[in-house]
Amino acid sequence: MPLPPSFHTEVKTPRCIIMASALPTFPRLVFTVFEPISLIGGFLGAIANPDWFISEQVASASSATAPPLASDNSRLVALQLGNIYLLMAMVGLAVLNSTSELKVVKSYLVALWIADLGHIYVCYHVLGPDRFLDVASWNSMTWGNVGVTAFLCLTRTAYLLGLLGTDAQAKKPSKKTQ
Repeated sequence: MPLPPSFHTEVKTPRCIIMASALPTFPRLVFTVFEPISLIGGFLGAIANPDWFISEQVASASSATAPPLASDNSRLVALQLGNIYLLMAMVGLAVLNSTSELKVVKSYLVALWIADLGHIYVCYHVLGPDRFLDVASWNSMTWGNVGVTAFLCLTRTAYLLGLLGTDAQAKKPSKKTQ
């Protein structure tokens, strides 16, 4: 006995390519593996030892000793920054692993690209040209703040300019009826 028409359901079989898998290999690995891990590293550094995190922002001869105790205000800002790093890792993974919309991914990467430029400029402004350009004297924090951010910015630039390969084309979902 056939089922009445009201019992037939339409099932959509997803054939969309999730954006992370549509990215060329190198930017996919950078944006979905390296960047979230580095952001979690920043989160852990700020949360585990805010005094160290604060004292390492600008390398000095005294940073080889125990970090001085920071003010409550500085500690609060460091902990909030650590929380933002964790948020950025989660948002990045959510955007890149849940959408098939290339426009969303590119808009997200442009926003990060602008933030990268701002981050590098702020480091330049505070460090001054001499310390900023003296790469040999950078500590691990400066390498994270400037070196890693510059690498991410250059990777975003190359991806957005199409220099790292083409994206796989997302397919429209097909419809099946049962």
